[in-house]
Amino acid sequence: MSSRVSPSRLELINQRRRLQLFMRIKKTLEDARNSTIQRIRALIAELERDRAEIAARFSEISDLFKMAAAKEGIDRLDMLAEMTPKTAAVALVNRGLYMGLEVENYGKYPIYSLIAEAPELDLALVKMRDLLPKLISFAEKETLFYTLLNRVREYQRMINAIDYVIVPRIQETIKYITLALEEQEREDFIRRKIITAAAQS
Repeated sequence: MSSRVSPSRLELINQRRRLQLFMRIKKTLEDARNSTIQRIRALIAELERDRAEIAARFSEISDLFKMAAAKEGIDRLDMLAEMTPKTAAVALVNRGLYMGLEVENYGKYPIYSLIAEAPELDLALVKMRDLLPKLISFAEKETLFYTLLNRVREYQRMINAIDYVIVPRIQETIKYITLALEEQEREDFIRRKIITAAAQS
């Protein structure tokens, strides 16, 4: 690159300005990266808390279902499952950094008699219906986590490009121009000395 640059004082000033510009860009990228990392750390704490809550609620629902299965029998539960609606309205929603989900008409009650069936079955259904929004929120937070993680990698890739490619090239060009200008100054000085000496003799 340095061989293509005309060694002039104007070009030297331009290259020094470019170096300052890229150092400012690097600082901005580092700030953005660090801010994103802080956001990821906060998100990890939320995910761990939500995971523990979801696991506890799933365990409770599982226990209720096991009690209902013990009372009703698995064949009876299979028959009730056949009568349960299995569709829901799902829409993609733009959350800014990622696409989220909105679900409607989920977990509708099956057509059965509350008196004839085990109460644990109905309670498990109600609790599972209440848990679904939490599951969707957890999945969206995980999506955000990986989106932010990819963003940090991209920031770091750009920082590395500035550190190991762009800045060294600019510094090499500045060094080349500086040495060329110093050589020109020495040649001009020697030329003037020779002219002065020839004029005096």
